[in-house]
Amino acid sequence: MSTRRAAVLVGTDGSPSADRAIGWAADEAARSGRELRILHVLETPTKTAPGKTAGDTDALVDSWTPVLRGAQDLALRRQPDLKVETMLVHDRDIAAGLRQYAGEATEVVIGHRGRGGFAELLLGSTALHLAGHFPGPVVVVRGRDDGTAGEIVAGVDLVEDPAPALDHAFAAASARGARVRALHAWRPAPLAYEAGVDLERTSDVYRGQLASILVSWRERYPGVEVIEDVVIGHPVEALVLASAKADLVVVGSRGRTLPLGSVSHGAIHHARCPVAVVRSYD
Repeated sequence: MSTRRAAVLVGTDGSPSADRAIGWAADEAARSGRELRILHVLETPTKTAPGKTAGDTDALVDSWTPVLRGAQDLALRRQPDLKVETMLVHDRDIAAGLRQYAGEATEVVIGHRGRGGFAELLLGSTALHLAGHFPGPVVVVRGRDDGTAGEIVAGVDLVEDPAPALDHAFAAASARGARVRALHAWRPAPLAYEAGVDLERTSDVYRGQLASILVSWRERYPGVEVIEDVVIGHPVEALVLASAKADLVVVGSRGRTLPLGSVSHGAIHHARCPVAVVRSYD
């Protein structure tokens, strides 16, 4: 990875959810020996717009400077030796502002709620606009984030390329001394029971495919314990259930045609721990 991708980037809007994201990102940066960049986006044009004055913009900048300073203090209380940079940028919305600097980051971290407790403010306008579009991991910090479970859950699609998600999951597990639960969930076709389909035999086939996929990651990370888990059920339900005993859920994006699939979308809405949606850098 090039030096351009040397930082963990976290967005803040001054909300309690953003503070949790900053704490999580600070731990992640310290764990990986990287810089932390904390960014707030002023949703105003860089030039004075009709009806606006330069003084209005200056006042906005002044009002958010203490918030960024407080965010930096929070990160340093969490990780005193961390190198932290704060940035205040202008763009049309939060997602666009984060994308300005996403290319220089190993991952982008955001909270799942916005100011005032509106659940969709950040999740709707930022997470869903970034996840699947930014090449690399976008982490939505939600649910339990104390990092004590000792398990990283990787959702494995046996059809789409699982490499981006598995790369991130195994690296995260290795850095934390955690295990990886490679989870594949499948749903029988309608009337499969009535047709006499042997569900256990089908699951065995999927277990074999999953084991074959994981061979290269087992070789690259011999110190990481791996649990191969094939379950019958809806993938989102399976991931949410597994997330209750995980430090992180990692899922892939759907690629160029469908940047964020229904499984990724469901996971970032309902998981009980932070969720990383990973798209290939290619």
